[in-house]
Amino acid sequence: MSTPVEIQRGRVFSANQILLPHISYRSFVYPGDEEALAALTKVPGASTLLIYLQKHFTEGLTFLENNEQKIRAGERSYASLFKLVTRCAEILSCPVPEVYVTTNPTLGAYTVGHRRTSIVLHSSLIESLTADELSFVIGHELGHIKCGHGLYRQLGSLLLQYWDAASTLIPVPGIGLLRIPLLVAYWEWYRRAEHTCDRAGLLCLQNVQPGLTGLGKLAGKVEAFEDEFDVEAAISQSMGHKEVNKLVLVVSILNNAQNTHPFIPMRLKRLREYSQSEDYAKILRGDYIRDPLGLHEGGLRVNCACGSEVNVKLSFCPKCGRSIDADAPSGSNPTGTTCFKCGNQVTPEMAFCGACGARQENVPQPPPAPPGNSPLDKLRSKATGFLRRE
Repeated sequence: MSTPVEIQRGRVFSANQILLPHISYRSFVYPGDEEALAALTKVPGASTLLIYLQKHFTEGLTFLENNEQKIRAGERSYASLFKLVTRCAEILSCPVPEVYVTTNPTLGAYTVGHRRTSIVLHSSLIESLTADELSFVIGHELGHIKCGHGLYRQLGSLLLQYWDAASTLIPVPGIGLLRIPLLVAYWEWYRRAEHTCDRAGLLCLQNVQPGLTGLGKLAGKVEAFEDEFDVEAAISQSMGHKEVNKLVLVVSILNNAQNTHPFIPMRLKRLREYSQSEDYAKILRGDYIRDPLGLHEGGLRVNCACGSEVNVKLSFCPKCGRSIDADAPSGSNPTGTTCFKCGNQVTPEMAFCGACGARQENVPQPPPAPPGNSPLDKLRSKATGFLRRE
């Protein structure tokens, strides 16, 4: 069970925990995740429509329902849980989502939203997992925000719920034949996305064992028997497909095609493999793809006075240098890959550091006026001529 005291002593709060500033989801994406997603994004106008719907309708509705039916964690209610989510978001360089707790006997957690994001934690999950196991799950959920999964999850839901109505409005011959391939592509992407987010959970926790035991509890937890769970035995179950004939295997695949999550034994296997990989080790050494502006990830955006939409995790607008909290431009100095003032990661398109607001490009200065020809010299000359005439 996670308790407030145990959470405060959790691994993620260790001074040795490695932060991953500006990490991009592309640094840890599971093979095939982006390719599987491409099949969904080919639906004409889908992304534009979903962004509009989420901004003006669905995210507001989700907020209202969460706010009315669940308890929101913050500085006053469930402060230790909110602090844990905030710390995990700091490690993964992710905007802090809203956090809700709900009474639910099923071990689970989920993330909703693309701009106004929120994580919902089931009471049974908090009561059943240790602080480190809970950190892994929270890191997993933050992975969905880093990857911007909320938008495309909604696309899949719309395909499932409103296909018949949508297909009658789209004048494309044979569009009805596309439903099954699109849904198969959606489910395949969803499962791959879960592997991607397991990697995010590991990068947050930076210790594979609590991640493995936490996943094991999601599949089969028995009170007071936790010590008898064996990770190796559970991973060996992922090879069960080799013990059946091809007909059984094909029918099983068809029966489970609609599953949104991979089977736990396979998730355990993939997570352990990743924990032993050079790709994982490189990230912890600081060798990873960066996204200083947080362009792809979900999370709130602030409308700057210059017209830019700025990721709320930044302190200053990277285009005009205005503070996100106060509309005041700041500092100046030459361009580079890191800010001269605070060392924050910057890119060529950032005129101002998103962390401290310092200018990151040289502002051309007018050439010095030749002696006797400066504006001040001209003014003096005119004044002298006027006095002479007088």
